[in-house]
Amino acid sequence: MFLLAAAICTAVAQPSSPAEPPEIPPASLPKLSQAAKSADGFAPPGWKVEQLARGDLNKDGTPDIVAVLKGADPTCIVGADRGAGPMDTNPRMLIVAFGGKDGYRLQLANSTVIPRLEDPYMDDPLASGAITIDGGVIRLRLGSWRSAGGWSTSNNTLAFRWDGKRFALVGLDRDYLERNSGKTEQLSANYLTHRARITNGSIESDKAEKVRWRPVPVRALPSLETIGDGLEFADGQQEALT
Repeated sequence: MFLLAAAICTAVAQPSSPAEPPEIPPASLPKLSQAAKSADGFAPPGWKVEQLARGDLNKDGTPDIVAVLKGADPTCIVGADRGAGPMDTNPRMLIVAFGGKDGYRLQLANSTVIPRLEDPYMDDPLASGAITIDGGVIRLRLGSWRSAGGWSTSNNTLAFRWDGKRFALVGLDRDYLERNSGKTEQLSANYLTHRARITNGSIESDKAEKVRWRPVPVRALPSLETIGDGLEFADGQQEALT
C-alpha cells in the first residue's frame, strides 16, 4: 500500500534559462500531532525527521526531544542554482516535545528560526549536527555563506533554556569573517550576565587579537517561541553590540 505525501509547495512555472533565478513556490505548513511515541510520530505525511537531539530540558528526570522536521515535497525542489544542482526549498520546523510515561507531548513548533533556503547563491543554513542539548540547554547552529553577492560568512550558535514558561534565549556565539579583507570578529553574548565579549582579528595578520567587553542591554529578550529568523537576529545583535 502506498501513502500519498501531503503537498507542501504549490507548483510554479520555472525559468526556461538556468541564468534566471528560480521562482520559489509558496509553502504550506501542516498541523502537528500534540502527542507521539517518538519524533517520527510528529512528522506529518510528506515530512521527515532531519535531525534529532535528546536530553532533559525541564528537569523532571525524563529525556525530552528536539527535532528538525523537513518537508520532502519534490515540488519544492526548483531550478538549477548556478551549476550547483537543484535547490531544495522545502521548509523546516523545529519542534520540542517533553517526555512522559506514554511518550512525548508537543511543547513548541517553530517554523521561522531556521530560515528557508530561497537564494540560489546561499548555502543551506543548517548543517548536520546543528541541534544539540547540553546541560538542559538547546543549542542551534546556523551558518551563512554566499557564493556570490557578498563577502561575509558567519557561524552562529543560539542557546535556549526552559524557564518554566518558555525557552528563553541565554546566549549567542557568532564567528564572522570577511573573505575579501580577511577581517574576523567573534561575538560571545551572555544574556544572563548581560555581558558580551568581542574579539577582532585577521586571518591575514599575526598581530594579537583585540578584545573588548560590552554590556548587553537589560530588556525583554526573545525566546525560541518568538525570535523569528535566527540568522537575522544574529546579524542584528552583531550590529547592536559591536
